[in-house]
Amino acid sequence: MDNRREQTYIPIGLLALIQLLVLVPSYCLPAVLPLVERQWGISHAESGVMVAAFQAGYVAAALVALPLTDRIDARHVFVGGAVLSAVTHFLFPLLARDALSGTLLRALTGAGLGGIYMPGVKIISQAPASRGRAVGFYVSSYLAGTSLSFALTGAFTAFLPWQEAYLVLAGISFAAVFLSLWLWRQPAGAFLPCRRQNKTPEPGKAGPAREVPQAGKTQRNLALALVILGYTGHMWEMYGLRSWLAPFLTAVFQEHYARATSLAATLTAFSVMLGAPSTLLAGWLSDRLGRTRTALAIMLTSAACSLTFGWLLAAPLWLLLLVGLVYSLTVTADSPIFSAGLAEIAPREKLGSIMAWQTLVGYLFATVSPAVFGLLLDLYPGPAGWVLAFSSLGAGVLVGAALMFYLSFLPASRAMGERPPSRRVSR
Repeated sequence: MDNRREQTYIPIGLLALIQLLVLVPSYCLPAVLPLVERQWGISHAESGVMVAAFQAGYVAAALVALPLTDRIDARHVFVGGAVLSAVTHFLFPLLARDALSGTLLRALTGAGLGGIYMPGVKIISQAPASRGRAVGFYVSSYLAGTSLSFALTGAFTAFLPWQEAYLVLAGISFAAVFLSLWLWRQPAGAFLPCRRQNKTPEPGKAGPAREVPQAGKTQRNLALALVILGYTGHMWEMYGLRSWLAPFLTAVFQEHYARATSLAATLTAFSVMLGAPSTLLAGWLSDRLGRTRTALAIMLTSAACSLTFGWLLAAPLWLLLLVGLVYSLTVTADSPIFSAGLAEIAPREKLGSIMAWQTLVGYLFATVSPAVFGLLLDLYPGPAGWVLAFSSLGAGVLVGAALMFYLSFLPASRAMGERPPSRRVSR
């Protein structure tokens, strides 16, 4: 039993805390970007490239780190990501002096997070029980860390120059390095590649990932493709909303409030924060109701919000806030469902590589979505542009919902979110 526990034990709380600490300085730059632009004399386009470099570095690192966890002890990846993130964040306010140096350092800070977030999702998605809840908790820590980064930056910059505030937050993130080293005192089983972990499985025991019942290789590959493409619909909607919610709210408030931009930014931060409890709840529900059923309900609800939201430009404030509340709770909620579902279908020894493809395709759509949204606003100025732009987000997530509906009829979907068998013994 002790050997079995060592193979399946995952320090979920420790991994979530490491991620949260890595995220503490990650959004300091976007929060102080107007100050940096004035001090360095750079354009909005240059600052946009600098901010985007963080995401580019993250994706590039995740594409390397995830397959690497199929071959080596994943704790090496976590330590490397934590060290790279803390050191480069600390160097940013000391060495960055223009758009070029800032872009290079931001790319490296993003790469550090790339060695933490998705590898953590991969490890936790192999939990032997309550997998959706476990991944939901980890994803909620990501959203909490993002909100905390903005909040702490605002608090420190109230009485410190932005460089000193950034250094304080970077200093806090060094705690993640020490905690990642503490992982070596935890049972190694969950971090080891599949071949090393399962050399001597217990008789009659399956590995952490369930086998796909009565599904051949072709069926399984089809199910994997449907999960990944469904995930792209989720990413299309979520990143489109995150990118354009603040400008939309500014347009709503500018005729009624003197500080419309500040109010819009505050509500946008609150919208992101609402994703933390909703992802935890959605993961928990998917353990009980099944992955496809839960994801489908969430995606249809958020699609309805997308198709409605653009019409609320001149609507009563209470209605806008009510729909926005539902929108904020649902647009992020299905994130852990896709990761947990993918882990339940994918071959254990290839899970890192398959998640790398999920990351690549998902973030490709996440990059295109805000651009399409902006293009529709340019093509159709005025209220009609907002209606069409938000509707484009709804159309994307509806495609994802249709794919999940189709997946629910495949035999492979039976491996997703199955409840553990009852321990009651019949007499």
